Amino acid sequence: MRPLPAPTTFAEGQRYVYGLLASAAGMFCGAASGVMVALLMWGGWSAAEEHTIVTIFGWCLGGFIVAMLVVIVGLLAGGPVGRFRVEATRGGAAIEADRQ
Repeated sequence: MRPLPAPTTFAEGQRYVYGLLASAAGMFCGAASGVMVALLMWGGWSAAEEHTIVTIFGWCLGGFIVAMLVVIVGLLAGGPVGRFRVEATRGGAAIEADRQ
């Protein structure tokens, strides 16, 4: 496997770092979600605690998913993409991602 070439400009280095951070954010939230599901399945909860535990874990899992989306979109919008442009007209709606 050939290593990637070193970035030649600051912007390329910044895009590389943002890409790594976005990937790490997704992997962290995915791993945390997997751990939560494993705890839910094999936690040995009593029947009296099941509803409370499922409610707490459900909200936490939803929070991980939202956090993952916000962090990844935030990093990509601040890094390689630059800005999003949303347009709504009578002819329809459009979203574009412009690079800087």
